[in-house]
Amino acid sequence: MMRGHWRGAWGLAAALLGVPALGQLEGPPEGAPQYSCFEAARAGGAVSESIAAQLCQGARSDSPARCFHRVQEAAFLEEPQALQLCQYALPSDDPASCFLKARTSSFLDESELVLLCRPPIAATLNLCPYGP
Repeated sequence: MMRGHWRGAWGLAAALLGVPALGQLEGPPEGAPQYSCFEAARAGGAVSESIAAQLCQGARSDSPARCFHRVQEAAFLEEPQALQLCQYALPSDDPASCFLKARTSSFLDESELVLLCRPPIAATLNLCPYGP
């Protein structure tokens, strides 16, 4: 009986301290694209966990993270605009290339270029912010 008491106490202490339970120490499950995106966004430590989590919410690949890093490095785009441009990006979309090409060949400001080049799903979600 004493043995079960300690196990319960350890679980409570782990929960209070934010330590994962012993069964939860393994990596993310197969097919967790949001997590692979999150890890890619955090690579190098330049992106905060909060921004990485926002960027990768609903991600289907690491495309949002690759886009985000690319526009920050090549265009020095600020975090909020890079987030708006790259969130929900798919491999078939290429908002970073669109932004970089449009930036050199137009007189639009950065906010207009972000609206032009962000993935189509982002515009749809703005119209229906609470879901379909």
